[in-house]
Parts: sequence; structure tokens; C-alpha cells
Amino acid sequence: MCCRKLALFAILAGVLIIVVGATDEKIIKCCTRVSIANVTAPILGYRIQRKNLPCIRAVIFKTTEGEICSHLKQDWVRSKIMELGQSHQAKMNAI
Repeated sequence: MCCRKLALFAILAGVLIIVVGATDEKIIKCCTRVSIANVTAPILGYRIQRKNLPCIRAVIFKTTEGEICSHLKQDWVRSKIMELGQSHQAKMNAI
């Protein structure tokens, strides 16, 4: 009986350590793949993600439908970034 309790306690302690350790892990939410397709949803903004494995270098467009990972070297992506930058600059100059 004593050995059973000790074994049960050891298993419970092991599970508790695993659960506590898991809560300390960082949840990585980043682009691990990119699309070359043109974004058709309205774009609200963007940010550039740097390569830091498992994350890859990408442009993350924030759209009305969520975030979309796009390839930085696509011509339409560069054009859209310039367009958004010019739009932002025009708004800042109007203030």
C-alpha cells in the first residue's frame, strides 16, 4: 500500500512539473510560410517580420479578414508598402 501511494505521488508530481513548465513556454505566432498571391481584402496596415526561426522574413498585412503573410520581394507587395507609406505621410502632413 505504501509503495502504491509513493508511486502515485511520484506520477502526480511529474505531471504537475510538466504542466507548470508548459505555462512558461512562449507561444510563437509568426509567419512560417508566405503567400505570393495578391491580397484582395482591404489592407488596414502592415508590419515587417524579421527572420528568427521558426519565423521567416515576411510582410504581414493586417486586413479586415485577419493577418496575411506575404513575400517581401513580390512587386505588388513593395508597391502596396509604398502606397500605404504615402497615405500615412499625407495624413500626417494634413494634421
